[in-house]
Amino acid sequence: MRTWVELLKKLSVACLIQCASLPAFAFVLSNGDEVQCHFSHEGLSGTATEIWNAYQNGDERHPELGRAVAVMRLAADGWPTIIIDAEAHKKTAKGTPAIWDFVYFHECAHAQQPSLSEIEANCASYKELERRGLMNYHRMKELEAIHLSMLMLPEEYGGSGAMFWHKTMQCVKESRR
Repeated sequence: MRTWVELLKKLSVACLIQCASLPAFAFVLSNGDEVQCHFSHEGLSGTATEIWNAYQNGDERHPELGRAVAVMRLAADGWPTIIIDAEAHKKTAKGTPAIWDFVYFHECAHAQQPSLSEIEANCASYKELERRGLMNYHRMKELEAIHLSMLMLPEEYGGSGAMFWHKTMQCVKESRR
């Protein structure tokens, strides 16, 4: 019996060492690059936690998502967590790759600066895609079309997708001056 216990302990240690050497989960961008959301604010720094909410039916969908496909929430200790609707991602990522890159960097912007407004987070996301060489005319039009399809939105998003996109583009243009 004692040898089994010792064997299990050694196996557990080996598993811990192996798991510790594995890379942390990373979001895969449409170009195949893996990214993580690094942040530093209010005495904390690290990589935001990602929760990929997979579910069989709508009742199992993470309640924090509401009508969104992703959100960022701060844990009680202030650590940022990005919650992503894994089912929505699975269904649409191939057809609309730019939006998922955009959504990820939007939520990452909130994780990096929780005080950002929705429009400021959109602006930061757009600029990050530009910085990475992931923004071009066709991707911009894809993002615009998706925003324009959002009819009514809460006021913090500008009230409509059209206004949300307009204010995002205003912010991007102002930041270039």
